[in-house]
Amino acid sequence: MLIEGGLVITMDAERRRFEDGVMLIEDGTIAAVGTRSELPPAAGGGERIDASGCLVVPGFINTHQHHWYNLFKGLGGGMLLEQWIENLLRPTAAALRPAEIEASGRLACLEMLGTGTTTCLNHSVTTTDLEAVDATLRPVVESGMRQLFAKEVRPPALDDQLALAEEVHERWHGAAEGRIAIGLVLESTAHWVAMGTSSEELIVRGDELAARLDARISDHVAGGTMSRERGYLRFIREMGRTDIEFLQQLGVLDGKWVLAHAIHARDRDIELIAASGASIAHTPTSESTRGGGITPVKRFRDAGILVHLGSDGPMVDTSVDMVEQMKAVMLFQNQLHRDPLAITPEDALAMATCDAARAIGLDERIGSLEPGKRADVVIFDLDTPACGVAHDPVAALVQSSRGADARDVLVDGEPLVRNGEFTRVDADAVRAVIAEAGARSTELLARTGVPARRPAAERAALPAIG
Repeated sequence: MLIEGGLVITMDAERRRFEDGVMLIEDGTIAAVGTRSELPPAAGGGERIDASGCLVVPGFINTHQHHWYNLFKGLGGGMLLEQWIENLLRPTAAALRPAEIEASGRLACLEMLGTGTTTCLNHSVTTTDLEAVDATLRPVVESGMRQLFAKEVRPPALDDQLALAEEVHERWHGAAEGRIAIGLVLESTAHWVAMGTSSEELIVRGDELAARLDARISDHVAGGTMSRERGYLRFIREMGRTDIEFLQQLGVLDGKWVLAHAIHARDRDIELIAASGASIAHTPTSESTRGGGITPVKRFRDAGILVHLGSDGPMVDTSVDMVEQMKAVMLFQNQLHRDPLAITPEDALAMATCDAARAIGLDERIGSLEPGKRADVVIFDLDTPACGVAHDPVAALVQSSRGADARDVLVDGEPLVRNGEFTRVDADAVRAVIAEAGARSTELLARTGVPARRPAAERAALPAIG
């Protein structure tokens, strides 16, 4: 396959750009990338994609997602995090069945591919057995996209839980021609410890398993309401340490930890994260939706910490559009620091591509458009009223486009979206996926008694965890 004629933004170490660019793809791998004048025409009768007037970028990587949240999009409005956990997350997670996980996952994959996301880290926040894991990953395989599934480890029966996580790794890691990877979820944040869903022994032994499997660990840290009564500050006061200090005291914090949110990181926390090599999965629109605060992304980056972007699940925010996340991180950080260069458009694009790939351990395969890497590619048409006139193409992508403007999306060189249409499913199948997800959501809400709508005054009065 030959992609030709566009502006190729490689996001490699030199940040090379190729006007009138050409990318040759062979067997799902980028064989060559450069300008049309540098590269000879591809031999044979391979497929050609005309990218004239378009921006060609690496596929976006969402480093913090929850696939089954698609069933409950928009139900968390107006709740603080602690209320959201108690009144929405816990009852829906407890009632979730494999058929509902699969229906939501199928919709989640379509939403991500349709907005240019080719890879995600799916952080499990419910208790999964082998059947539930299979239901989670079958839609990913069907869709053709790439995923790092982080399998939760929960008490009780810790020996059994660790054995199950290892069995999931053996069963799925490297599946779908290498597009599936398996990591772990070890929750250390004070909210989860207070609810009895984590412990010191769990974290230490889970970290040992991750080290043996060479697996990433996803973990929620330093998030929630900064309140003495029912928020993060309360738990810090009760336990005498921050989430980051807890991990450091246990001797586990290192480069395999992917720390989600970290909104309330203190000066000492930043020092510890920087020294450890751990990274931060920043979810700007999710954090603002809950009124949780603004993560100090610029301070992290200035300290040498790798920061990358995620969306969180649609039950928190209502969108997993990574273009939206890129724009949001720019706007919030520039406003927070009163500096229009706190985060640039290219910084934001790196956080959604090459930096994200490094964080989840896939940078030798994806994250930039370089020979030898897998051909995960997104083509955006900039010749639109929203983007024209595009003097700075990357700024046009980050600040003027939407994920849904992705014209072509390739994973392993296979076009999964062509000219804005899915290739593996037709329009009728897409409508059927949406209809099934809606029906299963309605049935599950009826089963749990969670209302589909709550007046604002009722949401404000809801109890919080603890």
